[in-house]
Amino acid sequence: MDKFITLAACLLLAACAGKSPTSQPATEADIRPIASTTLEAIHNSDAIPMPINAGLLTPNWPISAKEPRINFGSSISNYRVFSLELKKGESYSLSVNSLCNEPCEGFNKLAIKPRALLLDASGAVIAKKPTNASSVLGQITLSWDGQAPESGTYYLLVAADNDDIGRTMVIDDSWLSNSPLMSVNAGMSSAPFGKISVYSKPH
Repeated sequence: MDKFITLAACLLLAACAGKSPTSQPATEADIRPIASTTLEAIHNSDAIPMPINAGLLTPNWPISAKEPRINFGSSISNYRVFSLELKKGESYSLSVNSLCNEPCEGFNKLAIKPRALLLDASGAVIAKKPTNASSVLGQITLSWDGQAPESGTYYLLVAADNDDIGRTMVIDDSWLSNSPLMSVNAGMSSAPFGKISVYSKPH
């Protein structure tokens, strides 16, 4: 019986791992301009006012082939831009959650590996590396904490990191059909499209 369960698990794992993240639909945005600078990226996008964290009610947005694109040099990615108003010296705390693509099933789950930049109104990069980064099976979280150098409008550009599509980002134990007899490694791999949640935390 144990051998049968092991064999069934191996077959299920192989079947679930067979789906490649690169088998996404062709980019519909190919006719749209590709931003080569962060300032172009701001101008090519309709900035979304950044919401305050509302827990489970915080909205999600897709990054799909319909969004504008930016050339990072090593890869081209679809992206979204979020805006917020800050006063000089004002503290900010921003978060980006990349959520497991639906249906989030099987052993090879897919999600965007997020790449994000905090920009000022001229497109200058204020923050690139997140203050904190964490990942669990089903979600990747990046966060930035700091103070605004000047008063004005700031933009958080969030894109899919397409430098290594298909790379496994998270590996965790998953119980087979909630069975206490066996756990297997389930992974979450990088995909070019997916869903993100972006918000600021009140101070």
